[in-house]
Amino acid sequence: MSLKYEVKSNEKLGRYLVAAKDLKPGERILSDQPFVLGPNSDTSLVCFNCYLPLISKFLVCKNCAVAPICPGDGCTDQFAKWHSQQECDFFRNLKLNKGTNPMTMVQNVGSLLVLRALLKKDFNHQEWQVFMELETHLDRRRDSSVWDFYDNTVKFIQSLGLLENGQNKDLVQKICAAIDVNSFEVRGPPIPAIGCAELLRGVYLRAALLAHDCVANTHVSINDRNELVCHASCDIRKGDPIYYNYTDPLKGTSLRQQHLMIGKYFKCTCARCSDVTELGTYMSSAICPQCKAGYISKNASVWICNSCGKETESSTIEHKVQCCADKLEVINKKDEKDLEEYIRNVLLVLAPNHYLLLDAKQRLAGVLRDNINREPRPTKKLMRRKIELCREILPVLEILSPGICRTKAITLYELHATTVQLAKKMFDAREISGSAFVDELLVAEKYLKRSLEMLVIEPGNSPEGELCAKALEEYRALKLTIAKVLDGIHAQGKTYESESVAESVPVHPEVD
Repeated sequence: MSLKYEVKSNEKLGRYLVAAKDLKPGERILSDQPFVLGPNSDTSLVCFNCYLPLISKFLVCKNCAVAPICPGDGCTDQFAKWHSQQECDFFRNLKLNKGTNPMTMVQNVGSLLVLRALLKKDFNHQEWQVFMELETHLDRRRDSSVWDFYDNTVKFIQSLGLLENGQNKDLVQKICAAIDVNSFEVRGPPIPAIGCAELLRGVYLRAALLAHDCVANTHVSINDRNELVCHASCDIRKGDPIYYNYTDPLKGTSLRQQHLMIGKYFKCTCARCSDVTELGTYMSSAICPQCKAGYISKNASVWICNSCGKETESSTIEHKVQCCADKLEVINKKDEKDLEEYIRNVLLVLAPNHYLLLDAKQRLAGVLRDNINREPRPTKKLMRRKIELCREILPVLEILSPGICRTKAITLYELHATTVQLAKKMFDAREISGSAFVDELLVAEKYLKRSLEMLVIEPGNSPEGELCAKALEEYRALKLTIAKVLDGIHAQGKTYESESVAESVPVHPEVD
């Protein structure tokens, strides 16, 4: 099979990938196994073989007598194994020649990923060479707090005798930098019955060449075999760069820029970052305090209103935004009333699609979902409010994450679920006719179908993959319900005629 991508290079992006052919949404571009995968530098203790968290006790590998591993019956077969024979032999030699003990590894588990990357130098020289060519921004890290932070890792590697024969300390710092700049977050294996897991980091040599844009054209997932799969999220023309978003698309420009500068050492100049309105979403804008009608956005060092054109002092607006952010930090994010009050108050200050409001709206939608599913007779008011929130979030996602998007798929699923629940409640109460009920079920079907088209590429064992399986069952059930209601209409000697004047059930308040 021919490659879907080509490697190009320029001064701005370095090495990056472009489409070798026209790509359609959902088309697989590449899959990649990790060059190295392991725990974060601030991790809790994990099994050196399967990365399962070790909460209270552990055993040591019988062969090397150094590596901490799972107690009891050992690691389960369902998890990948990372304590290789070469590493085991290396640890056994350390035990014999240097007296290295398991507690040394326990105390330095945060350096395990770096150690395993360095061991690849002798056991997988070809991939090691590719790894060493990845971007590191080493000169920008030198003499910084990050450089000092990894000094303990350097000392640990030195103590193992791996920097002898003229190798310098910069090699370890370069490995740390290559991991920091190029790694992807990977879900670690969960503890059975508890579900908690450590967040791991993996370096994928081909995926590391994906360039960044705050509006990506790819969707990346990592399955239970730790394989990274990259799909096109929208149409990509031959020769176009293949972009992945290194940041959270639902954060404002200043936060995204800060994240990229600290973690990736560059300033993004994409279309979204260069537009003070963030592609018309006004995700970082506030309500103009002078005309009260327009939105003020930060342009360089000043805030300018898009309606009256007047400027507002930066310190005034930034203080208001910070106050809103601080308030969101301290409120009870699982309390419906607290979230509603926060949204109501902040809407007086910030633009309706501001990232702080979107965060609060997403959390509120989740709280309402739980309340609706928990209560035996949830009110129509709750359902309408959840539908309203989903509808407010979706247009922003369509702009900032066009095509296939994990958050969009989940939002569409939730919108479908509540549309069905509300329509059924109203039909059972004879507030709407059979035809109107079918109208709403057909709208819900469209939401669910769109959601499934995105969820189908998710790994089966992931939360999104499990949601896909659930959504598929609900799609079948929904089709049967529609058919049953239509049969009921026909049995009454009537014909189905659409009564829809809007896309879904009205969200304005009514008496329950």
